[in-house]
Amino acid sequence: MDMYASVLAEAETAGRGLNAGTKMYIQYGSEGTRDYAIAKGYDGLFRRMGVNMVQPGCGACIGCGPGVSDTPDQVTVSAINRNFQGRSGPGSLYLASPLTVAASAVEGRIAAFTTGMFQGEWETVSSASSSDNTEG
Repeated sequence: MDMYASVLAEAETAGRGLNAGTKMYIQYGSEGTRDYAIAKGYDGLFRRMGVNMVQPGCGACIGCGPGVSDTPDQVTVSAINRNFQGRSGPGSLYLASPLTVAASAVEGRIAAFTTGMFQGEWETVSSASSSDNTEG
């Protein structure tokens, strides 16, 4: 939970959210994990960012529940530990760290997380907008 939270908090601070058309699911591994996330304030962060929270139990890693692909053209980036063909739906499945999963959900493409990646893009966009406005 800490890794997802660190990426999503940085994106939120930079004014970013999940990429349009991208869905992100985080399933609590246990009631203890859920309680930890709530106590740390992660649950609120995840929900503000548009993450679909799933209660503890069996789910995408056994090919059922939210978070599996529905069609062959969908791409799933997941931190699960099972990548058997069809296990997480008919689409493509890439296994990644929680850092990469969260960064990819924000970027809308498979993206490795680096500290400051969202702020740098925000500053570039802001600088370009400022330059355009001053020339005008």
